[in-house]
Amino acid sequence: MKKVIGLCSLALLMLLSGCKDARTGLSNGNEALITVGNHSITKNDVYDGLKNKNGTTAVISKVTNFLVDKEVPVTDAMREEAKETLKKFKETLGADAFSQYLSSMNMTEENYLEEKVLPTVRAQYLTTAYIDSNYDEIKKDYEIRKVQIFQTSDSKVAVEVQEKVKNGELTIEEAVEKYKGVTTTYTGKDQIVTNKSKLSKDTWSNILAVTENDTLLDVYQYSSDLTAFYVIKVIETDVSLEDAKSSLEAITSIGDDAFAFYLKKYNFRVYDIDLYNGIKSQNESYLVQD
Repeated sequence: MKKVIGLCSLALLMLLSGCKDARTGLSNGNEALITVGNHSITKNDVYDGLKNKNGTTAVISKVTNFLVDKEVPVTDAMREEAKETLKKFKETLGADAFSQYLSSMNMTEENYLEEKVLPTVRAQYLTTAYIDSNYDEIKKDYEIRKVQIFQTSDSKVAVEVQEKVKNGELTIEEAVEKYKGVTTTYTGKDQIVTNKSKLSKDTWSNILAVTENDTLLDVYQYSSDLTAFYVIKVIETDVSLEDAKSSLEAITSIGDDAFAFYLKKYNFRVYDIDLYNGIKSQNESYLVQD
């Protein structure tokens, strides 16, 4: 039975001929696997059950593993990270519960490390590989800048800080420390922002208008609902990959961009309408076929 289920799961990944509104099946799908009285459970019954219940998850998981194998070689650092991740997982579950968990999956601890934990760790580096290879395009699309930001909900404080920073009495980082009772969110230290950052459209336009490094915006900025006020200094307008990478890795849309990029690179196609709709509902950007 496990062999049949494995074959059915593998069939979900096959690129079958036909149009995208077709439904896939097994060539010998009417063959009975189980009979009870006059009732039979066929291979197609099992296949359709897997597809409808777990199909989308199975496809994304299998395809992710394929992409990772192609694009992310295993390093010693990844292996150590996987071991540390497994250690924390064991500590969280407790030794007895972890042992039971492995037994339920019919796996040894080494199997689990190699087949489950390490692939998950490697998958995180798929985005890193994408950023490394496509940084110039990403930098243009996301309009990356390095800035320092002071934020407060009090416009009078914003005016005061703007003036003191402008006159050289305080740096923005010093202002955050001095006014820490009324400032929020930002530390005043150098940080990476993009057009996905939670800044108002007008504020972002003013940041993009700066062409020279170490430029304080002429006036304090404000959110569209006037609940937040900012003093902003643009530190760098042309940010290096080294400085931007860790911040970019944390942006969900870049992770989605990366996955879609590699799906397209390896000609990912879905020919079953149920799987197609399942993937579409999870993340439409993964459907890279024409």
